[in-house]
Amino acid sequence: MANWNKTYSMRQRLQQEGKIKIINGIDYYQGLPIIHRDSEINGVYLGQSKREAIVVDPYSPKLRELYNIAKIKATVGNTVRKDLILESVFQTVKEAMPIQKENAVDKIVYEYRAENDGLMPLDVFIERRTGVCRQDALACAAPLAAFKREGLVNGMPSVDRNSTEVGGHAWCRYKNSIGEVYILDVAQDFLGRLEKAPDPKRWHYERPEDF
Repeated sequence: MANWNKTYSMRQRLQQEGKIKIINGIDYYQGLPIIHRDSEINGVYLGQSKREAIVVDPYSPKLRELYNIAKIKATVGNTVRKDLILESVFQTVKEAMPIQKENAVDKIVYEYRAENDGLMPLDVFIERRTGVCRQDALACAAPLAAFKREGLVNGMPSVDRNSTEVGGHAWCRYKNSIGEVYILDVAQDFLGRLEKAPDPKRWHYERPEDF
């Protein structure tokens, strides 16, 4: 059974360190809203333990570039095909960050001296073509949020994470307007309906309320 307490543990850690400010019921870190499950994909994404604090600006150059590339991929003729958007986002992020190595991410974080909750733009990882599950999940969710702002989809992207006996993991979850749940997991090369996730080595993507 997966443990879904990673975000709770992150919040508790930051509270104990006096690093969270609550404004109108929203948690802020260094003036930025904290990204968590079902939140807006805009702000900062922090770890359960100290690591880089990934800043997501939905209007940043690299995220706009990902959105534009995905939009072109999903366009047939002059029409953006809604049924092609998830695949286009998945493939765009997969192509944008082909270096999927934790040590490569660590090297970039060290260069920016961001190991202890230091702010680092997601754009840096996209520029360096490097990421692991957390960067992948954010890079998928941000363009999907842009498609939603443009009125091209009506569903809700989310960055989900949990842990099992083999470690922690993050991915992008997308729930469409009729309640179907899709998983975009670039790190494990899976795109599809929640119930179609591959067995027996699939990750435990189900939220407790999905059972």
